[in-house]
Amino acid sequence: MPKLDSERLLLRRICQDDITDITEWESGSDSEREARLFLDFCFQQYETRGDGPWGILLKETGKLIGNCGYIGIRPFCGEVNYYIAPRYRGQGFATEALRILLNLGFTELGLLRIQARCDRDNLSSERVMQKIGMKFNGTVQNLSADGGKSSEQIMYAILREDFEMAQQVSHHTAP
Repeated sequence: MPKLDSERLLLRRICQDDITDITEWESGSDSEREARLFLDFCFQQYETRGDGPWGILLKETGKLIGNCGYIGIRPFCGEVNYYIAPRYRGQGFATEALRILLNLGFTELGLLRIQARCDRDNLSSERVMQKIGMKFNGTVQNLSADGGKSSEQIMYAILREDFEMAQQVSHHTAP
């Protein structure tokens, strides 16, 4: 898993030393237990798949503020997810991390289409997908892991040529 970066962020493998930052992502009595479960999940993914979630590190402070990654890759199509701790939301970090993932997917992984989804009522996550140039692609049922109630999610996607076109436009309009 390569380290990836942008102006403000470094995306890297999550390590055991990140437990303190991960515990701080969410408040509550179970936050340390949840953080350990997340670490176990990351390490299992790294071992079995050879990849897994990247930690999103804020370069300015060295804090791990969230995670992102490819949750699935099929021939020419990938699905990404992202999470930013509540105290760091609203500052463009999710958009910046997603842009890094899309660039990797289209340039290094050879993907033609990348998609993401969120719960229908998660307007901020939907806005992140729109900002990066993804287009509404429909709704999907998200089945719960324990076989319980499913929820409806909205899916967005972007094609490689649309991403490349958006990148060219942003480079020409940059100051």
